[in-house]
Amino acid sequence: MIIIAITIYILLNLTPKWILKERYNQLENSFNWTIPFIKLTGFVFCFILAFLLIFGITKSTKDSYIENKNAIYGLAFNNKMKEFGFQDSMKIKSINGQEIERVTDILKRIIIENGDIEVSVEKNGIQDKIVLSDSDKVILMQNHSANPIVPIMLDSNGENEIIQTEKSFGFSDVFERFSTIWKQALILINPNPSAYKNIGGFVSISKINNIRGYLLVLSLNLIIIGMLNLLPLPGFSIGNFVISTIETLRKKLYNKKRKRVIGWISIFLVVGILIIRLT
Repeated sequence: MIIIAITIYILLNLTPKWILKERYNQLENSFNWTIPFIKLTGFVFCFILAFLLIFGITKSTKDSYIENKNAIYGLAFNNKMKEFGFQDSMKIKSINGQEIERVTDILKRIIIENGDIEVSVEKNGIQDKIVLSDSDKVILMQNHSANPIVPIMLDSNGENEIIQTEKSFGFSDVFERFSTIWKQALILINPNPSAYKNIGGFVSISKINNIRGYLLVLSLNLIIIGMLNLLPLPGFSIGNFVISTIETLRKKLYNKKRKRVIGWISIFLVVGILIIRLT
C-alpha cells in the first residue's frame, strides 16, 4: 500500500505541470507566486484524498456493535490477555477512570492511551484493577488474535442473547476515524515511547480481510506521506515550497540538477532513519 500511496503522491505532484504544460515554465521563469503554492499540491491532496476515502468508507457502512454496558454476561479474553490478569466473564468498567462505550473500543483505548493505564474490572460483584505498562501494550499488539476481547453473547443456558446496537455512521464518526488513523500514523512515524518501534506496523493492530480494510490502510499511508512532506527539507513539499519562495523573492532560480540531487539525498536519509527506528 505504501507504494500505491507514493505513486498517488507523485501523480498529484505532476498533475499541475501536465495541466499547465508550457505555462508552468513561463510562470516559473517569471517568478510568479503561483509556483511556490503549486509545490504544496501533492501533500495537501494526500490529506484530502485520505479524508475522502475515510468519509466514503464510513458513510457507506452501518455500525453494528455491542455497547459495553450491554455486555451483561461479561467478556471472553484470549490467552495473552489472560496472562495480564483478565478472566472470562469479567466486565471492564473503565480505563483510566473513563467509561467505555463499545466493547470494540476497549483494546483501542488500551493501545492508544499514553503511559501506564489502569483498567477497572468486575467479576461476580467483586471489583479489581489491572495495570498495564507500555511494554505490556506492545506485547498485546504483537500477539493478539483478530478478536482478543469479545462479549459473551448468551447466558449460561445458551439463551437470552444480549442486545446489539445498529446505527448509521455520522460525520462525527468520520472525524473520529480520521483522528484515530492520524494518531496511528504518528506512532509509526515517531514511535513514542521507544517500545512502540516493535509494533510491526498497522497490520499488527488491525487485521485486513476486505476491501474497506485495504482502503483504510491506503488512507493511513497517504497520511504518512503527507506528514513526511511537512518536513522543511529539499525534496519534500514544505522544503520545496520554501526553496521556491526564496527563488521568487530573489528573482533567481537555483541549479535544477543540484536541487534534484540534494532532494533525493534528503529523501533517502529520512526514509533510512524511519526504517532504522521501526526495525
